[in-house]
Amino acid sequence: MNSEKSYLLINSALLLLQLTFLFIIKYINQELSFNNFSLSKIGNILNLLIYFGIIFGMYLSVKRKKNDINRKSIFIYIIITWCLLIISFVSTKVKIISDNFYIFNQPGDKILTGILFTVFLLSLFYFFISLWYRILSKNKPSFIKNMYSIVLMLIIFLVFIFIYIDNFNYSSDKWKLSRNEQNIVVVLGAAVWTGNIPSPTLSSRIDKAIDLFKKGFAKTIVLTGGKAPGEMSESEVAYEYAKIKGIDTSRIIIERFTSSTTEQIDWIKNNLLANRKSEGKIIIVSDGYHLPRVIEISNFFNIDVKVAESDHKLNFKDKLYTEIRESIALFLFWNFAL
Repeated sequence: MNSEKSYLLINSALLLLQLTFLFIIKYINQELSFNNFSLSKIGNILNLLIYFGIIFGMYLSVKRKKNDINRKSIFIYIIITWCLLIISFVSTKVKIISDNFYIFNQPGDKILTGILFTVFLLSLFYFFISLWYRILSKNKPSFIKNMYSIVLMLIIFLVFIFIYIDNFNYSSDKWKLSRNEQNIVVVLGAAVWTGNIPSPTLSSRIDKAIDLFKKGFAKTIVLTGGKAPGEMSESEVAYEYAKIKGIDTSRIIIERFTSSTTEQIDWIKNNLLANRKSEGKIIIVSDGYHLPRVIEISNFFNIDVKVAESDHKLNFKDKLYTEIRESIALFLFWNFAL
């Protein structure tokens, strides 16, 4: 009996400590104080459910006398997940890939970090599935069956997020705008084409910001976005486009250094909202498929923003691709704040 209690206490403590470390990493990833932590965030709830499932599975295996579940293997699983989590965290602090290396318009270092954290998450899924398969079935699961279950589990997660993005509540308060000269419209950066030409995605976002500006919803426009090698920054290209459209450039602020949505939300928090005493709102302009993630990231940063959707329309193929990509990005953000 004492050995069973020790087994449960030690392994549960290691897993709860790992969960706490994961929570801390998420806030470190965004340079936020852990004082901002809230268990009500969707990503934190998902993390908690996975760990609760593993700990509860260990408890059931002891209660039901599942002697075929090797306790040494359980301990090894926990050590492996600890190692993978630590390696993933180190990758956020140590530059491994050159700044000039990009994949899908994203810095190579960020892609590597995303892959490492994903491998860590898959190891947790494998741990969870292997444990519960042995509890619910008389047969020992094979490696192939476990991998098949992991793929199925990932697909279910991504389908859920895809539906969430595609059916986000556009009647929510986030989309309700009021005319106020103290409002600030923030345009999130998007791709720049060869020759420093704004892509249709970027130009549509700027057009929406200009429309809001002219209709009196705001009197300041902020253009965000850094640059890939050999290009002007996204915000500089956006500025030139807005100038051609006849906007008073004294009402435009340019941000040249961010390269991701999380960096742009962080910049908004620390530069536009820090010590701001006016009653105006921040109105973030982006594409409809992107805005659910924008809102989730803003919630994580504990900032209140409004959003406005650009008029850019995609064909079915492009819309499917972008929403799948956004589903993966939101999945990574919920789990790791990347």
